[in-house]
Amino acid sequence: GDDQTPNVFEPPILRVNVGDVVTFVPTDSGHNTASRRGMIPEGAEAWNGGIDEAVTLEMAIPGVYGYVCTPHYEVGMVGLIVVGDDLSNLEDVRAVRQRGQARTAFRALFEQLDTEQS
Repeated sequence: GDDQTPNVFEPPILRVNVGDVVTFVPTDSGHNTASRRGMIPEGAEAWNGGIDEAVTLEMAIPGVYGYVCTPHYEVGMVGLIVVGDDLSNLEDVRAVRQRGQARTAFRALFEQLDTEQS
């Protein structure tokens, strides 16, 4: 990100196919990526990357994945991955309670998803 908005994931919504490999590359220091409990599909593996650590995931299970930067969760550094265009667990993902600006940030991402679907 640039200096104005360092606490963002780019892109905030990532769409991939089942079996694709996703790598989070730290471009600014002080960030990580971690799946959020309750926000990944049934059977999918949770992840919790170290600060400034690249994380590579194989997206084997279709569905919506919500993830966060642990240190910047409360300021709304969150993202979504949609695997295989499968939104079947979206209601579960939406139902997870969020704190601080993460609530607003996730809500904006869900609205963007809704817009893209229609």
